[in-house]
Amino acid sequence: MVKSRGQMSTNHLPDDETARFYLRQRTRAEAVDIVAYASLPEESIPAGYPAVETVAEELYYKEQIDPCNWAKENIPSGYGITLEGTNKDIGSIDFPHRHGDRVLEMGYRLHPDYWGQDIGPQAERAMLKDGLQLLALGKIILSCHDYNKQSLAVARKLGFTLERVSEEIQVPAGRVCRDETWGNRREEWERYSCSL
Repeated sequence: MVKSRGQMSTNHLPDDETARFYLRQRTRAEAVDIVAYASLPEESIPAGYPAVETVAEELYYKEQIDPCNWAKENIPSGYGITLEGTNKDIGSIDFPHRHGDRVLEMGYRLHPDYWGQDIGPQAERAMLKDGLQLLALGKIILSCHDYNKQSLAVARKLGFTLERVSEEIQVPAGRVCRDETWGNRREEWERYSCSL
């Protein structure tokens, strides 16, 4: 069960916590933690992002690029994923793109040391709840490359439905693949969450 740790505002979601980790607004101090996983090819390639190489690069992205994107697409800032009892950022989850008035895309990244521990699905479940209940979205989208088997498994686990498969594309790592778009509508989520 996720509980709110703060109040809703126009550009920030409230912090959330579970029994194992909490989701909180990221700070400058976490840039070193973020580079520790965002610089790893095993994390950045499946996510489809170029690897972050320096703390300065991460700070520039966090302080200049992210706020501009949030304002441009009218989306709230995302979360850092922090293990309960620590002050260490081990991943992130956010809404990177808007696809309509009540449709946002969700994305997440997680340090490989924490893969396979159900942290990604739990964080996405919390974000789904925040998006569909607090933000009153009608649908949340996940987009991932067809070779990213972990993200595809999470999409299925959380009740997302495959909506579209793209033509072949080439990603920054040089790999040729297809993008898969998965959707979770408010009514589907309500049925799914009632069955938990």
